[in-house]
Amino acid sequence: MNKGRDVLKDTILNTSKQGYNQIPMPEQLDEMVNDVFNDYEKNHKKKEMDYMKNNVVYKTCNKTRKIFIRTGVSIAACFGVLIIGLNSSESFAKGVENIPFIGTVAKVLTIRSYEDSNEDRTIKAEVPQIEVESDNEEVKQAVVDINKEIEALVDEHIKEAETHITEYKEAFLETGGTEEEFTAKNIHANVDYEVKAQNDKIISIVITSYEDWSNAYTEQFFYTLDLSTGDVITLKDVLGDDYINKANHAIREEMKQRVKEDADMTYFTEDEGGFVSIDENTQYYVNEAGNPVVVFAKYEVAPGFMGIQEFEIK
Repeated sequence: MNKGRDVLKDTILNTSKQGYNQIPMPEQLDEMVNDVFNDYEKNHKKKEMDYMKNNVVYKTCNKTRKIFIRTGVSIAACFGVLIIGLNSSESFAKGVENIPFIGTVAKVLTIRSYEDSNEDRTIKAEVPQIEVESDNEEVKQAVVDINKEIEALVDEHIKEAETHITEYKEAFLETGGTEEEFTAKNIHANVDYEVKAQNDKIISIVITSYEDWSNAYTEQFFYTLDLSTGDVITLKDVLGDDYINKANHAIREEMKQRVKEDADMTYFTEDEGGFVSIDENTQYYVNEAGNPVVVFAKYEVAPGFMGIQEFEIK
């Protein structure tokens, strides 16, 4: 009896999938979606700078430089998001604890998981928290401030995902789509993190905000912290005073090598708005080998099909 129900469910699922694949896309939808993204890209840099000005204050002394940010409004209040609860990343935490010394210095835990679902979409997020055992009060305070910034950042991007999907739905319906067709898209948005490096000296984390509708919107944020001082580590700190020339040379050489090895790969020229030079605001993380990895967003230095581009500076 149960087997018969399973067969029936599979038949219904396959039929629904075939119907979904045959749903015609309204002719004007692509244009409206592109307008939304163009407006976003146009204002993104300004928003990013405003965000930094409003939320981040850098102290001038290198030794005591810390990042401070206002906490922001809880996403649970904004969306009624279900807080699943306090969850530690057990597999990661256990792995770290098994490494001599490192486990007693720092670890990263998932302190909260969010999930907000309705018939149109599912939005999920994991909020990481850095935990450091240190007798240095400046380091402790720096970690507290970084954790607040990360939590506020995750909240902000869940809010943005809600807005993006709502705007997309409005455009879809305005161009002839139906509620049923939009629901069938089963849109997902996620905010997640990855620990790129962790030892007794530094911890490097990447926060990724991802939405799977249209051309798949992705945005990343990078945090690399000196565990001995609490300072945020810059590319100059890692590579030295000549960091710009070192990084530029390594990136250009790697681009040439990739194109040489794969004829399908291509990078924008300078005239096309491609790579010219890194600067103090260039995004990067530090990998397990201790090398900085410069990261360029999709479309920043290459066509979209090449995705996010990363360059390790050795």
